[in-house]
Amino acid sequence: MGWLFRNYFSNRSLFYNLFDEGAKNAAVMAGLLVTAVNTDDAADREAIFKHIDKLENAGDDITHKIYLALDKVIFTPINRGNIHVLASCIDDVADTVHEASGRMYLYNINEFVTPFKEIAALIEKASLEIEKAVNLLRVPNKVELASASCKLIKDYERQSDHIYYHAVAELFANEKDPIHLIKYREILSSLENAVNRCKNASDALEAILINMH
Repeated sequence: MGWLFRNYFSNRSLFYNLFDEGAKNAAVMAGLLVTAVNTDDAADREAIFKHIDKLENAGDDITHKIYLALDKVIFTPINRGNIHVLASCIDDVADTVHEASGRMYLYNINEFVTPFKEIAALIEKASLEIEKAVNLLRVPNKVELASASCKLIKDYERQSDHIYYHAVAELFANEKDPIHLIKYREILSSLENAVNRCKNASDALEAILINMH
């Protein structure tokens, strides 16, 4: 019987550690995106975008390790379906941050308008709350703190919606260059999508927290 308990607690650390790594990686990527959109030096921005690209690959590796562990492990600390969904949601946050930075790089954007900076800041704030909530999963008596982080993420998503729709409306009303319009519209869409993915992660976290009450 002892090996069952050892196995369970070992697997508990395995999954929680991987979630911590994945959430931290996504938050670092979001922080780098904020730095990029507030940097005037093109060479510095390019280096940041390349760093984000490397971290996205690292995030994929972490997600893959979680999926492999699910295939091998019998006893999991959280419902298996919830583990899969949360891992996927955290990976989606990293992917969408990577997509936004990739479009900025490929489109050779040099002018970073206020909505880019505002939504990027909200992505970072939401990502940090995801990281905080994920870190609290292993602490049963911290459910309320983790729930508070999920609530903040949803607030950030609502703020982002407001900024996004106003920015797109202004873009279509005032931008005369169709190529410029398309580029900025797609970047805004990627940024907004990243915030939406943060909200999806908060939903996945709440599903886990409900079962921890």
